[in-house]
Amino acid sequence: PAFPTRRSSDLVVLVDGTCVSMEDEPALVEAFGQCRGKDGEARYPVARLVTLALANTMTIVAHALGRYTQDETTLLAPLLETLKAGDLLVGDRHFAGAALYARYRRHGLAFLMRVHQNLNVSRLKRLVTHAAGDFVTTLDIDARYRKKDPTLPESVWVRLIPVVIRSRGKREATWLVTSLLDTKAYPAKEIAELYARRWRIETLLREVKINLSADVLRSKTAAGIRKEIIARLMAVNIVRMIILEAAIEHGVDPLRISFVHATRAIIVFAPALATTPIWNAPSVYRAMLKEIAAHTVPQRPDRQSVV
Repeated sequence: PAFPTRRSSDLVVLVDGTCVSMEDEPALVEAFGQCRGKDGEARYPVARLVTLALANTMTIVAHALGRYTQDETTLLAPLLETLKAGDLLVGDRHFAGAALYARYRRHGLAFLMRVHQNLNVSRLKRLVTHAAGDFVTTLDIDARYRKKDPTLPESVWVRLIPVVIRSRGKREATWLVTSLLDTKAYPAKEIAELYARRWRIETLLREVKINLSADVLRSKTAAGIRKEIIARLMAVNIVRMIILEAAIEHGVDPLRISFVHATRAIIVFAPALATTPIWNAPSVYRAMLKEIAAHTVPQRPDRQSVV
């Protein structure tokens, strides 16, 4: 197969999903539905949120909000249109599967995922074998998917890489699957290290839900709920852009700067920026950037890393 080529201008994009709850209003139950657990339906309506974020800055580039019963991959489908050919999509096993890989490639995207939990790697035919168990194979696309979408091919070429992921102090042996087949251009170690950065989007979603109070939304209409989500995602991007400016100004890794402290600093400096004479605003703004850059978080290898 032709190896996917990527340019220095291509983006590494992280994808993940989460759920948000809201007031117990009939209109919201009708619009978003309720989750069902072992004890029956939850009391409150729940919506499902999928986001795309840039790996190097953690700014959000697209999102989709839907019913709780909607699959994350269904919500992701229209978001793929926002990406350009050559971009690398990185996600967990929720976004894995041969039919999905074919759709990613149809958009010209490269992909890097954990293998789907139902895939039996030991039964796959190793068409090209590399060092340390790294190999290339084809995955058949189930006829049921091809019946729904006749444009899908019968199979898709992928590369599988064995890794041990350390997450929150625990070790787990697993496989990564990617469309980056060329081992010289994309060494297995670099791909594994790249996947280890995926946990950052989980942190981003926690920032949205906890730090920006999106865990339980307050609007009583579906339109209001969507506006609340958009407002909070915009707030994340504003804070992230200011963090990036502070990082450039003071030579700090933007992903090491504390989002929580940056948010607090922006709130503290806001009155001064609003009331200071216009000629003094730049110096106040620079002081805010210095304060933001001064508070970094420690490296957290135990959060998720590749051993």
